[in-house]
Amino acid sequence: MFTEYRRLVALDVLRGLAILGTLLTNIAIFASIDREEQVTSMANTVIRACLDLVTDGKFIGLLTIMFGIGLEIQRQSAIRKGLSWPGTYPIRAGLLILDGVLNFIFIFEFDVLMGYGLTALVIAAVTARSPRTQKIWMYAALAVHVVLMAAISVVGYVHRDELKDDTIGVLAQYDHSSYWGDVIFRLQHVLLMRLEIPFILLMGTALYLVGVHLYRAGIFAPEGARLRRIIMCLSFGVGLPVDWAIRLTGAHEMAAAFTRYVTSAGVSIGLLAAVAAFYARRDRLGLLGRAMSDIGRMALTCYLAQNLIAAFVFYDYGLGMAKVIRGPWSELYTLVIYVLIAALLVTASKLWLRFHARGPVELLWHWSYNSLAGRYTRWREGKAQTSIEAAAKS
Repeated sequence: MFTEYRRLVALDVLRGLAILGTLLTNIAIFASIDREEQVTSMANTVIRACLDLVTDGKFIGLLTIMFGIGLEIQRQSAIRKGLSWPGTYPIRAGLLILDGVLNFIFIFEFDVLMGYGLTALVIAAVTARSPRTQKIWMYAALAVHVVLMAAISVVGYVHRDELKDDTIGVLAQYDHSSYWGDVIFRLQHVLLMRLEIPFILLMGTALYLVGVHLYRAGIFAPEGARLRRIIMCLSFGVGLPVDWAIRLTGAHEMAAAFTRYVTSAGVSIGLLAAVAAFYARRDRLGLLGRAMSDIGRMALTCYLAQNLIAAFVFYDYGLGMAKVIRGPWSELYTLVIYVLIAALLVTASKLWLRFHARGPVELLWHWSYNSLAGRYTRWREGKAQTSIEAAAKS
């Protein structure tokens, strides 16, 4: 039930990989603001198809699992200290929701933090129950998730023309010519732009609990080699071929939600196991590992920063590069810009961490949590003391 904890280098590397992978997935959204005017070419088609094979759903799944692992680390830490669980953890989840709300309003419509915070509230309560109950929740969530994603894929395919027309009609007004215009548009169309939250909540419930149980089972421990081999065999031997087969045979349009939120999640677990295996008996990160680790240690800062930078680079209220690079090689130029943004994030993270133990957003987040948790603890202690005094008088 408990895993001996020391700072695991693989955790930071995986967080960094998930963050930069999420940017690689999302950067096409920033670059494709003129959806009706995109130039179709062989180069664009091939590059986009390859990127979708590698990125679509894989890194969002990995990021979700990492949040579940983080929750379990917090739970075990609280129990070791003799504290109740979930205790003040809902404050952490609430701050994550607040981060997501601010990210959605002021930066990027496809925020995931809001959904992760809501999921954390559910899983914090679930992990306070018995191990048997937790496993029931995990298997039930996985089953419901798979069935619903399959159903949503079919329904979405049947009604694809109506959905496409409605979406294009609304998004035509979302032209990114004004920063405050974008903010107002997101607020006016909050329900449309937050449709992914139920998917994240459903997938998150399953993958958070998968992360919890993988961490308990010793996925990062040297003695967890057999577990890692089994996961990699299933993920890369079954999950990856199924995912790519659906995408490459033309069935992807009919199974879009299923591949993004189900088969890709299976690949994410294998990616987690592969990185864990690589660092199981290594303490040295290496050049690439160090870069990923620096991003991982500042994951929240880098997640918000990459969205802000990409919006400024591509949108008309910034540099307007989305229109500048439009043409038969736009996907290649988008990749070049991605590399430049990633390099900027790596460099900035490395420089910041020379002087600080946490990223700037993490420092603010840590201060906010300690302040709120301290006030809540004092309030509970005062309330308990009042009850004791009242009972003594009676």
